[in-house]
Amino acid sequence: MANGELGAIMRYPVKGLRGVEMASATIDAQNMLQHDRRYVLATSTSLGQDGLAGWARKRNFLQLVNTPKLAELGIDYDDATTTLTISRNGRTICKGNLEEAMGRTVIEDFLSAFLKNDIAGSPRIMSVPGTHFSDMEQPYISLLNRASIQDFGDRIVGQFVDPMRFRGNFLVDGLPAWSELEWAENQTITLGDVTFRMVHPITRCKATSINPDTAQSDINVPLLLRKGMNHLFMGVYLEATSSGTVKAGDHLTVG
Repeated sequence: MANGELGAIMRYPVKGLRGVEMASATIDAQNMLQHDRRYVLATSTSLGQDGLAGWARKRNFLQLVNTPKLAELGIDYDDATTTLTISRNGRTICKGNLEEAMGRTVIEDFLSAFLKNDIAGSPRIMSVPGTHFSDMEQPYISLLNRASIQDFGDRIVGQFVDPMRFRGNFLVDGLPAWSELEWAENQTITLGDVTFRMVHPITRCKATSINPDTAQSDINVPLLLRKGMNHLFMGVYLEATSSGTVKAGDHLTVG
């Protein structure tokens, strides 16, 4: 049996933009975190003429791997009013309610100007009721072991690697490096009073090569994982099997 601690909880209300740290999160069984990847950025060019009717693969949306300039933007998000605030260099640029046409237009107009040299077409904020746009169609929650990321940086990359590159939901401390890759499929992971099912490790793509602070592609993460670890994994997917609330500092138990 292994033990750790939930160091941080992150969610990403708009896929492709920065995450927002949460002190606690309400968990519903067989669901992602509330409001996580609820909205996406797309263009008619990226989506085609049929638009968006349900879950779609990440290649259809604006994200760091195809639009790295998005990393320059900071965000805040308010659940109660579904209001997104965008900042740059610490200064608020615009804000809008993503459930109202006027609010979306305010954000879209800014992004059109901000990305005018980087994308084809005009950016649109889109959502589909009841749909979350994780990289996987299933409603999984991602867990990162910060010791694994530190070991990867120290031993293989030779420099600090920001965990934010990997856009995880749960950032866990106190576990041995890479021990999460030894968890068996369907093994029970408990955080506080909420249980989860181990699904499988997360295979990493070139999006993780983008520095979340500089928007530059500066570390070839997949290549270094393959060379240094002989795999492409960082973190694991979990599925919530009970409902409840998790909070930073909660104890993590495996098995």
